[in-house]
Amino acid sequence: MHKPPEKLKRGWRRHVEAHNALIDYIYKTHPIPAHGYRETIHGTFPRRPTAPILPQFSPIITTGTNPKIGISPGYIYSQYIDEASADSSTIQSSGKDFPNLQSATIEPTINGRKLSADPAPALAVSYPANNYIYLKLTWRAYRSQPANSIFDIDQNLKITYAGGTETDQKDGTNPLPAIRHHTHSIDLADIHIDPSASASRPTGMSCDIHCILYSLSAAEFIIQDYQAPPPETETSTYIPAGYITLDDTGEITTGTVLSDDDDGLRWFLNGSIRAWRDKQYVSADEDNEDRDEPVAPSDPEGYTMPGQTTDD
Repeated sequence: MHKPPEKLKRGWRRHVEAHNALIDYIYKTHPIPAHGYRETIHGTFPRRPTAPILPQFSPIITTGTNPKIGISPGYIYSQYIDEASADSSTIQSSGKDFPNLQSATIEPTINGRKLSADPAPALAVSYPANNYIYLKLTWRAYRSQPANSIFDIDQNLKITYAGGTETDQKDGTNPLPAIRHHTHSIDLADIHIDPSASASRPTGMSCDIHCILYSLSAAEFIIQDYQAPPPETETSTYIPAGYITLDDTGEITTGTVLSDDDDGLRWFLNGSIRAWRDKQYVSADEDNEDRDEPVAPSDPEGYTMPGQTTDD
């Protein structure tokens, strides 16, 4: 505690006795706190330590014969629709083309349990091996017509085919040599004829467009023993969260079991995450044989995480 004042030796006797009695009381009870400590008649008590607050998505690692990784609670902000009526882009939702919440709070899970559950869930870690942690985002897709109906032609896109075959196709002005002139014949059996064409819907080539809007429905941490992320799909996205390499005793090593140049531990997440998936505009023709829409993402090739070389 702070040093109390000295006792008085001179002055009016009544004042001196009262002052010195107060000083004796201070020495006995220590009522003045100092430097965060609590002074009582039983002694000095330090301040009770508060529980440390870990940043969102911080790893909590246990090594040894039963290694595991826990993750402190964190949150993802994204678009959200509180309905499960449409789980893929092949199902057109009815009147639910926009999210109920543009920035909803979603808590990820591990093995189906939320990060804030008690007891907290954890990912089992293999050893000796490399372990790669990914955050899997699962999307719902909602398909609709932006113009509400193909008969509302204000937004019904029309396709114009450039039929010139005697000029340069880049700018349409430079003539091509005669040997490069060509013609085409179109089989009417391959063309869709709409019998409902009328004055309100002019004849010609039209292209009806659908819009696919995505909302986040779930997030989950997964672990695997190979570095390349799982193949993405229209409704699944994978975010690298980090990796850990353990030796044959279950302890973190500075080099992998395959290379001494790799880091033994890295973590890429810290703080909340905003997750958005751009909308897609696709053809309304469900009998399109040329390709599936929307086009599926390509599988990653040769992906290497920072601090790692290769698994091969």
